[in-house]
Order: sequence, then C-alpha cells, then structure tokens
Amino acid sequence: MTLLKIKTKSLVLNKDLRYNEKLGLPVEVYCPNSHRTIAFGRIETMDDHFVVINSEKHSIAEHFFFGCPSAI
Repeated sequence: MTLLKIKTKSLVLNKDLRYNEKLGLPVEVYCPNSHRTIAFGRIETMDDHFVVINSEKHSIAEHFFFGCPSAI
C-alpha cells in the first residue's frame, strides 16, 4: 500500500511542487531519516532548494514530498 502512495502521489519535480503551491493544495513532508511525517500544509514559499510549510524550511534534496502531481 505504501508503494502505491509513493508511486502515485510523490512530488518529484519542482514543477509538481509549484503546481501544488499555485492551487493552494496541502503537501505532506516525509523525513526518511526519522521515518515519519514532519509537516503537512500549504506551501508558503519555495525556491530551487527549499520549501517553506507552516513557517518551517524543508530541504527538497533531503525530504520526500507527497501531494497532487501536476498534469502532464
């Protein structure tokens, strides 16, 4: 079941993250080191390296993001 979630809802590209930011959709931030979700909410701001959710900065390279992938 987890594999299905990762395969269909993972936000891999910055394009996917920007799509969720534009629509105001919530994003889940998962930390692979602690094996837990560390944030959930709308993207406040972002750049090429970091995403800010709930006033906390999260590295794009060090975390997994789940949400609604952008339309192709």
